[in-house]
Amino acid sequence: MFEVDRLQRDYILVSDREYRRAAGQFFTPRWIASGMASWVISKNPKCIIDPAFGFGILLDECVRQGYSGKLVGYELDAEVIKRWRNTFDAVSSIDLKGLDFLECGDEPIDAAIVNPPYNRFQNRDLPDRVNLQLARVLGQTASGYTNQYALFLYLVISRLSLTGRAAFIVLSEFLATGYGVQVKKFLQQSGRLRHLIIFDTESRIFPEAATTACVLLFDSGICDALNIWHLAGQSDSDRFERVCNDKELTAPDASIARQNLEPAQNWQGLGRGSADLGGFVPLGTFGSVKRGIATGANEFFVLSPSKVKELKLGVTDLVPCIASASSVVGHVFSEDSWSVLKASDRPCYLFDGCSRPSAASQGYVLEGELQAIHERYLTRMRKPWFRLERRVAAPLLLAVFGRQGFRVILNRSKAVNLTAFHGFYPKPGYEHLVELIWLYFQTPTALATYAGQHRAYGDGLNKLEPGDWSKLYAPDWHQWDSLSLEQGLSLAAEVAKCRETGSDEPIGNAIEQMEDLIDKNRCMAQIAQHHGEQMSLV
Repeated sequence: MFEVDRLQRDYILVSDREYRRAAGQFFTPRWIASGMASWVISKNPKCIIDPAFGFGILLDECVRQGYSGKLVGYELDAEVIKRWRNTFDAVSSIDLKGLDFLECGDEPIDAAIVNPPYNRFQNRDLPDRVNLQLARVLGQTASGYTNQYALFLYLVISRLSLTGRAAFIVLSEFLATGYGVQVKKFLQQSGRLRHLIIFDTESRIFPEAATTACVLLFDSGICDALNIWHLAGQSDSDRFERVCNDKELTAPDASIARQNLEPAQNWQGLGRGSADLGGFVPLGTFGSVKRGIATGANEFFVLSPSKVKELKLGVTDLVPCIASASSVVGHVFSEDSWSVLKASDRPCYLFDGCSRPSAASQGYVLEGELQAIHERYLTRMRKPWFRLERRVAAPLLLAVFGRQGFRVILNRSKAVNLTAFHGFYPKPGYEHLVELIWLYFQTPTALATYAGQHRAYGDGLNKLEPGDWSKLYAPDWHQWDSLSLEQGLSLAAEVAKCRETGSDEPIGNAIEQMEDLIDKNRCMAQIAQHHGEQMSLV
């Protein structure tokens, strides 16, 4: 084993995990370092810097591959510096500086290879000079939600010489988050990003991180297009190396002209398919998606029937609820489904101390205050602290997390949902489409739309926020002919009825019929669009 790898391994074994997480320390695997080094040294730069050195695996890999120019590392962690110097100081050609790169001037950079720290930059006070420099680079103040690794991106790439290259490995969350729009806009405007390599969610590039990673390869000169690569992790290490060496023989998953990049778009889905969206509109056309009720203290607000009996609470103190994803089995949640939870003494009631408070509920509120429930983050924001959001039961329950897909549940009960699900509420006039929307989201066509919006986490776990769900594409049922719409509504109603009554009849046949209707009307929409384009040319 290489000495640097051993230092990283030993440090992880003896250091506190929470400290490493707070400091944003996630160490680069050797196979990733190898590809990044290949990219950076290919232009024979005079100097390569690593602004977040750690134990130096990135610069070490440059040396192993034959680079003999100047190497400079920056590191703030005194223990890490001590361990590295005790091993390498007498033999290494690397100039390790115990300084904060973010505060080290604005001179040009020949080349950079970077695995920056991953933590919010509000957690530290930056000098005014650095904040002004960031503002000049971005043309505005850096978002307060920005992770610190974005600051390294801004300052390194803005100082990178036109003949130099840079390689970054970062967590991929910015590709799908709100603050990431500012990062992606910077990447687009800089014009230096040649390759975006996104590792699948099943791949834990950093075992201790909750999300997956991506590699950004910045080229010399201005790039007209961005190449997107989706790789499977270490099993794709040979292909990763070939991309970094400009020797990949296959085409990228997508190559997008720089001017056509959309910073507001979820870039995690780029290259995952380019389905023709003719005849489709965002789900938000038909209704709104709202987060589930957040109590701030489920152990207080979510109650089982036996706990309700013990507290002597009455029906006016309670609201039926769906407390967790495991509370829902199958495609439809009915009143009978909720009754099964109740009979099993599962948590299925939400405490409501505001509607018509009883003596028992007032006593329970006092008990909560003795437990300091009212001092929790969410509860102290409410007046009174036990007042929860007023909701009616959502007709559709949309899963927050998913792996191969996301569950969409038809809710036939009066139970409101907590945060395991989002709720879909149809706009006035679209209530009749609820069952049709539900059946559509069981189809392969719907499954393909998730890739463009979901936020990728580790171990194959994906997430959709309410805004992500609203952007998912669904058929534009306004454009369907009356016979197709009638057939779709009838099919959905029939399947829903079977599922509600507990039928085990396979749903596959209905899904195939729905797919046929979708394909038929998509073709009709494309023909109409083409005809309109021809008419406009006449």
